[in-house]
Amino acid sequence: MHYTNEQLKVIAHGAGHARIIAVAGSGKTQTLTAYVQNRLSQGANPRRLLVLMYNKAAQLAFEQRLKNLVGGQAIPDIRTFHSLGYRICQTLVKQGDMPAFQKNLMQDSELEPIVWRLLRELADPSIAEDLLTRKKKWVEPALAYFELVKSSMESPEIVFDGTGLPVQCQFFVTAFYNFEQWRMDQGKLTFADLIYEPARRFKASPALAAQFGGHMAEIIVDEFQDINPVQQFLLNTLHGGRGQVMVVGDPDQTIYEFRGSKPSLLTHEFDRVFGAVTDYRLSHTFRFSDALSLLANQVIAGNYADSAERTQCISHSSTGPTRVTQLPTADSAVGALQTIQAWAASRPLSDIAVINRLWANSARIELALLAQAIPYHMDNQQTVLERYELRPFRVLLQIAAGQVAGWDERARSHAWQSLLTQPYLKIKKATVDQLIQRLADTTEHWGRSLRNAIPESLSTYQSAALFERARWIEKAERAEGAAFPVVHGWIQQTDYLAALQDNAFSAAQVEDQVATVKAFAQFVRQAKWTLRDGADQLAELVERKTPSRVDALLITSIHKAKGREWPCVIIPEVNDRFFPYQPDGELTLASSAASERRLLYVGLTRAQQELVLLTPVPESAELVSALMPAAYVEGLEAFVAHLAEPVGELALPSGMQRASVEHYGRVKGLDPVSWRARDSQDLTAATVEHPTLGVGRVLEDSDAKLSIQFRQENQARSFKRDIVLPLLTVLAD
Repeated sequence: MHYTNEQLKVIAHGAGHARIIAVAGSGKTQTLTAYVQNRLSQGANPRRLLVLMYNKAAQLAFEQRLKNLVGGQAIPDIRTFHSLGYRICQTLVKQGDMPAFQKNLMQDSELEPIVWRLLRELADPSIAEDLLTRKKKWVEPALAYFELVKSSMESPEIVFDGTGLPVQCQFFVTAFYNFEQWRMDQGKLTFADLIYEPARRFKASPALAAQFGGHMAEIIVDEFQDINPVQQFLLNTLHGGRGQVMVVGDPDQTIYEFRGSKPSLLTHEFDRVFGAVTDYRLSHTFRFSDALSLLANQVIAGNYADSAERTQCISHSSTGPTRVTQLPTADSAVGALQTIQAWAASRPLSDIAVINRLWANSARIELALLAQAIPYHMDNQQTVLERYELRPFRVLLQIAAGQVAGWDERARSHAWQSLLTQPYLKIKKATVDQLIQRLADTTEHWGRSLRNAIPESLSTYQSAALFERARWIEKAERAEGAAFPVVHGWIQQTDYLAALQDNAFSAAQVEDQVATVKAFAQFVRQAKWTLRDGADQLAELVERKTPSRVDALLITSIHKAKGREWPCVIIPEVNDRFFPYQPDGELTLASSAASERRLLYVGLTRAQQELVLLTPVPESAELVSALMPAAYVEGLEAFVAHLAEPVGELALPSGMQRASVEHYGRVKGLDPVSWRARDSQDLTAATVEHPTLGVGRVLEDSDAKLSIQFRQENQARSFKRDIVLPLLTVLAD
């Protein structure tokens, strides 16, 4: 096995605490396993070594690699933080220091309605109606707040004060206490509780904490940038002031801030807590070549005032070529499909990952793949056609196909449940349940049966809404013409999209559900399904769900892609709508520009051979992502060519982080670059054209910004110069 000088220094580390900053693809797992092997060969007791990994997959991979290195020799305990927390919880229960708990952890789907109920019980009358009708507005920030409390070692009151939430949300604090009481009464734990419960007991009882601390000669922690204060506290407890701690991570890959993680825990807090620390760097990536290394550095450089502050990602000389492509497309599904088909012509589909900022970005891509019978797997629980929000359309198509006659009473009840609650009508649940029970015997004439069953006790509005649904059911029953008008009619006449927004528990859930419904409707229209055969067409697509062992591409999210790599990576919707993503909502906790850059950085650095970024076409209403202007890719292509064959003078577009590029060149052994700005001319008073805003005149041109008065607007707009300049065309006066 060949190691770089940087890796050999880590492997040879002796006594004392150590911090390793490791860029994406730097071979840190290989380096850490070699380090552990070295420690074992020196006589270290494996029972006094503990390795903590960030997830189960990483744990298993590390364990297998280490076993291969040491043969039949005993190895240390290798765990995730949460599996360690689970074991500590079990011990605390046996000792009588913690109540017994149910084995199965609470899932998000169980948490959301409980939290909503608690909020309704506590809400001030002035917001009670708003909370009842706008679930996501309130439940999403409440859950985020609960998560932050359990990732912190501070009181719920102090955590709330740091969230920036308005005073009207102050009752979240009481809701948290009430939730905790309910949870303990039920003997339930959430995923976060596996660490939160032991940590808060250790904090309350130093004597109890002392029972668990100081037993390890060494603790090694992977992906340290993603730990939060409560995990840090647990680590401190286990250390107990004895032995040494080695941590490895990359502050630029901190993407779990909503769980309390902070880059500073790695970069600044570690040595403050543990004292003297030996620092190491793994700066060379073996995953991708210069073009992608340079792009990743450019994207993340916006988080630093000085590029010298960070460990830059440098492609190792042994790494094969990586192609970076910005593919302008009006339809991300079309762009993704073109890329997938081109790749699959000669290489396995399993080499491809489509990595989304939100799951909402995947619906149209999934449908395009199903239409072309291209196999795919999901890192999500459900494929697009299995999603809850499409159930009423499946029922309508089945009614049109005459399939309901053969259903049993249970199936008919489920169908009526979908038709009468999707979207949700402001009718008491008991009334809806009675109506479903009455209609469950219906085998024909569903629309007429619904009209006849409408209770007289309902309001005019409620009755009219049910009559409207009956009308569209009858249209389906006639089974005449295309399926799209019925699907579209149900969406429009029931105000389905607005209802999804009102009843979802989070902004991301709204994005996902609305995008799924829109994508399905568009798909039905393009496929030209008839009402008569739509159900069969749908069933055929559902049957195309890919078996687990079949060669297939993967659709995943940036968070789930963390720690993984693929030969080909496609990132859809690289635009200002999703990069950076700011969820709508009055009470939403906004994401910082720095955290959004880190997310994009993680997504980019999953690719090995090919990275395809699906960007808007110039004539669209969407703008290219402010996190990654088109000029980046253009400029980096020029610099990569310069690396291969240096020229005397190099022109790079405005907005390029010059210090970052110069550092890269120095590491690669280049002489200092003679720079020539490609677009240094002063544009003040120039007439320019923007792809979406039209023609305007530049009022001010500085190094940092452009101020432009567009003809179609009454006031000037101010832009960051490096972002907007690549989009502008300078016109002759």
